[in-house]
Amino acid sequence: MKITHAIYLVDDEAAALEFLGELLGFELMSEDFTVDGTRFVTVRVSGESGLHLQVVETPLQSRISELKKKAGVVDFILEVGDISSICKKIEARGMTIVRNPTEAPYGITAIFEDPFGNLWDIVERSVPD
Repeated sequence: MKITHAIYLVDDEAAALEFLGELLGFELMSEDFTVDGTRFVTVRVSGESGLHLQVVETPLQSRISELKKKAGVVDFILEVGDISSICKKIEARGMTIVRNPTEAPYGITAIFEDPFGNLWDIVERSVPD
């Protein structure tokens, strides 16, 4: 058994696909419809075969993200090769770095808020996992 998809809640699907593709290098995997007619869009990290994100547009996203932030919940953890470069791209797009790059036992970590209120923990590992 394995987990294949995680849900990525947004309030603007088109903007989310642009954000994921241009900033993080995700690629579109499929655009389809579920058996009940709901649009089903999935993306993945380019070149990876593992976990896919199912992009789900909901008008409730701002409320959901506020509740998660109050609870201290990070939505996604993304391992990167160059955290400094990613942080510069994030700031250039006007997004907020919630926690600047910080040394941790496993490497360098930072948290940013995406345009939809989701929090991403980005990690540049210095030791194998």
